[in-house]
Amino acid sequence: MENAVFFETITQTKSNVYILPMIFILVIIAALFAGIIFAAKNTSIAIKDNMLVINSFIYGRKIPIENILTNEIKTINLKTDKEYGVQIRTNGIALPGFVSGWMRLKNGKKALVFLTNPENVLLIPTNDFLVMFSMKKTDEFIDKIISR
Repeated sequence: MENAVFFETITQTKSNVYILPMIFILVIIAALFAGIIFAAKNTSIAIKDNMLVINSFIYGRKIPIENILTNEIKTINLKTDKEYGVQIRTNGIALPGFVSGWMRLKNGKKALVFLTNPENVLLIPTNDFLVMFSMKKTDEFIDKIISR
């Protein structure tokens, strides 16, 4: 055994190998939660230039007023109007106290929802889907849409 040669190698503990990917994953998760909080606080709805304009982090859009079925707009309470409850989240965010994105409702219809308060929801039917938006002064907003 006098001819045996030993080489020293650098060894690395396994715990160091996983630190960088774990930090990366935590940063991604933190960014997603920050985006969700930003969306919950900065979602708005307005009427501009004969368009219903929804500003949201991900699901914002502009809907021409002529695509809205104005005679069917109403205020609903999701605790009593169970057929408008969210059944399946198809592309959206659903957290306690905040629901945003595309959903399939219990009545089978497709809806773009922005919900923070289930008891005071503006329901805006369009030619293709429903828009559901939590707001305090639904009657005033309905009047603005109808007057266009």
